[in-house]
Amino acid sequence: MEQKMQMHMLAKLMEEKHIFTYKKLVVPMSMRSIYWKYFGFPATDEGDILTKVKIVCILCKTQIAYNRNTSNLRMHLQNKHPHELLDLEASAPPRRPSVDPKEKRAQRKSKSTPPHIFSTVADGTVQIEGDIQFITDPNITLQSIDDDGSSSNQNVRVVLKGSSPGMGNQNVAIILPEEHSSNQVHSMVDGKTVSDAIAEFVILDLQLPDVVEGRGFQRLIATLRSPCEIPSRNKLEEELIPKIYDTFKDVVVSTMGSLTGEVGLSLEEWCLASGEPYITVSAHFQQSMDPLLETKVLSTIHCAPDMDSLQWGVIFDNLFSEWEIKAENVTAVVTASTRQEVLVALTEKGFTLVPCLVHSLQMCTTSCLDQPEVAAILNKCRAAIAAISRNSTAMATLRIQENMLQLEENGLKLDYPKVWTSTYMMLEQLLMRRSFLSSILDTLDLMDREPFTLSDAEWKIVEDLVMVLEPFKVTIMTLSEEKTPLISLLKPLLWQLNSSHLKVKDSDSENARNFKCSLSENLSTRYSDQSVNLLLQMATTLDPRFKLLPYASEDDKSIISGPMKQLLIKLVEEEQGNAGGESPAKKSRLSGMEFLLGDLCTSSNSGMPAEERANLELVQYQSECHAALDHCPLVWWSKASAKCPNLARLARKYNCVPAAAMPPSRIPMESQILFDMRRSNLGSDIVDKLLFLNGNHAV
Repeated sequence: MEQKMQMHMLAKLMEEKHIFTYKKLVVPMSMRSIYWKYFGFPATDEGDILTKVKIVCILCKTQIAYNRNTSNLRMHLQNKHPHELLDLEASAPPRRPSVDPKEKRAQRKSKSTPPHIFSTVADGTVQIEGDIQFITDPNITLQSIDDDGSSSNQNVRVVLKGSSPGMGNQNVAIILPEEHSSNQVHSMVDGKTVSDAIAEFVILDLQLPDVVEGRGFQRLIATLRSPCEIPSRNKLEEELIPKIYDTFKDVVVSTMGSLTGEVGLSLEEWCLASGEPYITVSAHFQQSMDPLLETKVLSTIHCAPDMDSLQWGVIFDNLFSEWEIKAENVTAVVTASTRQEVLVALTEKGFTLVPCLVHSLQMCTTSCLDQPEVAAILNKCRAAIAAISRNSTAMATLRIQENMLQLEENGLKLDYPKVWTSTYMMLEQLLMRRSFLSSILDTLDLMDREPFTLSDAEWKIVEDLVMVLEPFKVTIMTLSEEKTPLISLLKPLLWQLNSSHLKVKDSDSENARNFKCSLSENLSTRYSDQSVNLLLQMATTLDPRFKLLPYASEDDKSIISGPMKQLLIKLVEEEQGNAGGESPAKKSRLSGMEFLLGDLCTSSNSGMPAEERANLELVQYQSECHAALDHCPLVWWSKASAKCPNLARLARKYNCVPAAAMPPSRIPMESQILFDMRRSNLGSDIVDKLLFLNGNHAV
């Protein structure tokens, strides 16, 4: 019983949301980019930064995840404040002259610099959802924390200690007693509490359980708190993690079984470091009309090489039974996989399969980057960066040149080919340093510079690649900024990419034309299925941001209007049937007004045909002002449900399907890379439980 209560309390802690109330927005002196003028970290009146998980736009108060670079800052200004961006870049300070390092050190010693380069008075709050990692001190037991998350010990305080980038940018909250006494230390040291904290560390950071057997980890724990008991790897794998898993699984199964509305599913294929493929299945849904799309990671399944579509069909049947999912309530399945036997099994069950947009962009760009000529250029770029990073003189020269041109320090990094945006960033940063790259290579003692040097023709190919792929990068950043990226975004984004950004221009070089044609054809093919098109069109029409369908032809609008109207009529008829099926015996006595006029009112309400009622709701919806592009459609529909109740129910059917198989917090480049590296290092015997707990820790 005691252990079960501890598991319950641990689950409560992992569900915590934290709200920071700030009085200022500040930018430390180390942030030298011009784009920081319109952003800042939440801070106290005294200028102490509260959290570096998110930054706030001074102009519109939009909160953006801080990814340790300025590309998302500029992208936000470009999307939301183009005039301010234009003025900012036009008035950028001139290039700074080179300063002798000795002079620079003397200047630093002679005068003290202010702590912040920018400081703006601004009130507001920042909410970090599911990003707080609690590490409990051995002096505090989980029983001392009440069900509402508060502590019964008045001397306990919470201290925020930085962040962990990439894994949801979790803050680390260390719960410490304000006063220590020797009696407390000896009486409250509890090995199981330390074990729970270590288990949570393994779960949230996707660490291998054998981390506890490392000498460095053991010395760290002994330094922080001694004496204490460190659980063994076997205890973590066979006892602690399974218990936490069972506790969370009971909650998830109960939630899934109680759902009455539609569900969206997503499949993400990935590989362990050994090359073994896995598929992680997640569910997405709305609770009633709550303006929030909830996501639950369900299962991670090993893809055995000899499994055919029939065997996968059985696996999915068992999965639906295990998690109490009704197949008829599944609107669509978002797929980030090219495994044909899996796709065939789902198609044979009647599901509509929507390609994940992030995965689709990865596949499209890979087809360009894998071309022999481009692959050879990439190998040269990687060789040059690796050679420079190994040479201290070259690195010093690089830093001086970057400083003179006000380029981002440490921006030139090797890519991670599994995440195409890292390859794009590598090429973009190389282009920015092209003017002095040759002089840096001169500092290297190279017998042959051919493997490291790009010709003018090869530099032109790099320029074309960066130019053609930039809209794809913007698309990725837009998705990561969306609180809830839904499939209603896909039609407008795909149309804009194909009709504008990937459209061949007369000024394009031959390579640029080939890149654009290849990307456009590949992207169009992935979303060419008729049932997928109908689903996306329906979802987009029911998105208040795009309801006027400015990108669609009249034929497209007429194709969608019929099926939508029929679905709406069916919902109206169901509502009228439910209303008519209520037993009149529920009221024991009729009032005088009900006795005299009840039949008249009932006949008046029920007399409206379902088609007419549906038409009224459609007219009402079209008459409403369209929502702003940065407005959440789920919030809009929660407010409009009183005016268009049946249309709101229909919108729920499509609003439970995300545009990507991974959450927005994992879409940024750094997050993708770190998560993929940690996930690929997990053991096959623990991967299912760890990914389930890691994905649901903010449930």
